[in-house]
Amino acid sequence: MYRCFKCRWKLLFPICLAACICFASITVYALSEEESAAQPKVRLPIIMYHSILKTASRTGKFVVTPETLESDLRYIKDKGYTTVLIRDVIDYVKNDKPLPDKPIVITLDDGFLNNKTYLLPLLEELDMKAVISIVGSYSEKYSSLNDPNPNYAHLTWQDTKELAATGRIEIGNHTYNMHSQSPRRGCMRKRGESVEHYQEALREDLSKTQELLRQNAGVTPAVFAYPYGYISKEALPVLKELGFESAMTCYEKVNTITKDPECLYHLNRFNRPGSMSTKKFMSRLLQ
Repeated sequence: MYRCFKCRWKLLFPICLAACICFASITVYALSEEESAAQPKVRLPIIMYHSILKTASRTGKFVVTPETLESDLRYIKDKGYTTVLIRDVIDYVKNDKPLPDKPIVITLDDGFLNNKTYLLPLLEELDMKAVISIVGSYSEKYSSLNDPNPNYAHLTWQDTKELAATGRIEIGNHTYNMHSQSPRRGCMRKRGESVEHYQEALREDLSKTQELLRQNAGVTPAVFAYPYGYISKEALPVLKELGFESAMTCYEKVNTITKDPECLYHLNRFNRPGSMSTKKFMSRLLQ
């Protein structure tokens, strides 16, 4: 009888043990789900603009007129949204600083001079904020030229310094010389390129713009904007190493912001085409 029980126990023990492990796993998973559900979540739409020109219809798909920009900003305000900076979002996640009930982020890529010409007066009039991401080589070039033409010029270091000083503009990094489709696609890792070589190239490029902005405009960006939205997973360690606390993509999806800092490194944005009406475009991202 004893030997029979012993044999049966040898057969049943692994099954019982597996069941216990399975049950424990389910219990832990359930707690994790509960914790996740209890974590505060903030709905955050982000809009991406580029150049602002009076002749936008003839200059590119993602160029808007000053009138379109004004219509967008007034629509946002009328819907009860409050513009915030990426710095504000970072402070919400990391430092528990509150965000308004309906936050939204306005971003502009490439650092065109017309951002200062047409955007800043609207921000001042409507009491709003925006993020402008600078391409270091562009600003370096136009800082050495006396050619302040809003149709094609880019922000100089002095322009950038003045914009940051308003408190309405946050400056982001949009690479130094990786805003192109060749020899690599944006700051994406090239096929066959070693991880070490890629990360060193990216580190050198981003560091250059960080240093130029620090020296010439008195700002050190906490946010990085991927050129063309091209992303390589090997970029993230470099961003963190250089002190970036967030990164913006081109995926068109509303963000869900939690208290997990990792959510800051993949911020989605809606690219604003110039040909679409304000109401039609905003219906994609505003409630």
